[in-house]
Amino acid sequence: LDEPLSNLDPTLRERTRRELRDVIRRVGITTVLVTHEQEEAFDLGDRVAVLKDGRLEQVGIPDDLYAAPVGPFVAGFVGRASELHGHVVGRTEHGVQVEIEGCVWSVPADAGVQDRIAPGADVQVLLRPEALWLAPPEPGLLAATVLERRFAGPNALYLVRTNRGAVIEVSGPRHAARHGDRVGLAPSRRSGGGIHLFPDRS
Repeated sequence: LDEPLSNLDPTLRERTRRELRDVIRRVGITTVLVTHEQEEAFDLGDRVAVLKDGRLEQVGIPDDLYAAPVGPFVAGFVGRASELHGHVVGRTEHGVQVEIEGCVWSVPADAGVQDRIAPGADVQVLLRPEALWLAPPEPGLLAATVLERRFAGPNALYLVRTNRGAVIEVSGPRHAARHGDRVGLAPSRRSGGGIHLFPDRS
C-alpha cells in the first residue's frame, strides 16, 4: 500500500485507518505500507522501518523507535526532538554527567545513553519536548527565553532559545510561562526514553 490515505481529510483518514487495520488483521495477510505519516505508521505497523536516502536506518516496534533510536537521524525523525551540543564530564552508576552551555545535567542510563560514550566526549543531545522541566530561572538550570507558546490541550508547547542561541521545544503546563519570560531548563522525571546522546560528528 503506497500512501493509501494521503488524500483524505483528517477525520475520514482516521476512520478509514481503523477500518483498514481491522481488514488487515481479519484477513491475516502480510501488508507493506509506505507512508510519511508517523501516526499512520505507528497505528498500522507491527514493525516499522525507517529509511534515509534509500538505506535502512532502523526496524522495530514503534515504542523502540521512539525510546531507543540507533542514531541521531532516527531520534530526530521519529516524534519531535530538539538538538543541543554537550560534553560528557563524568559517569555514575545511574548514567552520565553532561555539561551543556555551562550547566551540568545528570542524564539517566535509561534515557538513551550510549555505552560507547566516555567522559571527555563531545555529544549531540537529542531531547523530546516532554523530557524537559520548565522552571523559573535559577543557578544550575539551563537559562533560556520563551519565544512562543502554543496551546496543545492540557499542556502547551513552548519554543525557547538558550543564551547561546539553541532553539528547543518544551512541553509544560499551559500557564508555566509567557512570551518573553526568562526560564530555566533541566531533565524532568519523565525523561526516560526522551534524552538521547550520540557522538558529535560536527
